[in-house]
Amino acid sequence: MNPLLPYLIVLFVAATAWTIAMIKNKQRNGPYPLGLMGAWISAVVLAAFWQAEAVPWLWHFLQGVLLLWLGAIVLLVIALVSISGVKQPGRRFYLCCAVLSIVVNLAAGLHFLWIATVSPGGV
Repeated sequence: MNPLLPYLIVLFVAATAWTIAMIKNKQRNGPYPLGLMGAWISAVVLAAFWQAEAVPWLWHFLQGVLLLWLGAIVLLVIALVSISGVKQPGRRFYLCCAVLSIVVNLAAGLHFLWIATVSPGGV
């Protein structure tokens, strides 16, 4: 089993729950879409790393992919700070989704760097 799969599953669940909550509450403005974009972008990046053998050209653009991942995390942090200042119903759920997404992305990033460092063949 690929070590990034658990992170991908948790991130996918958080992004899906966030999406469903936004559709249900009809939140189309404010900080919510930024965080949602960050959650889905980072899920796509993790999915690409999870299936890296199936996407061999990924390693040619590794710096760009890592920069995209970092940008997604920045979007999540911006959304977290913005959501903290808004007093709307459902705010706590969105905060939980944002915090969970940030924690999972940071853990996956550290795990990715650990694999790249200690693995004989790299990532």
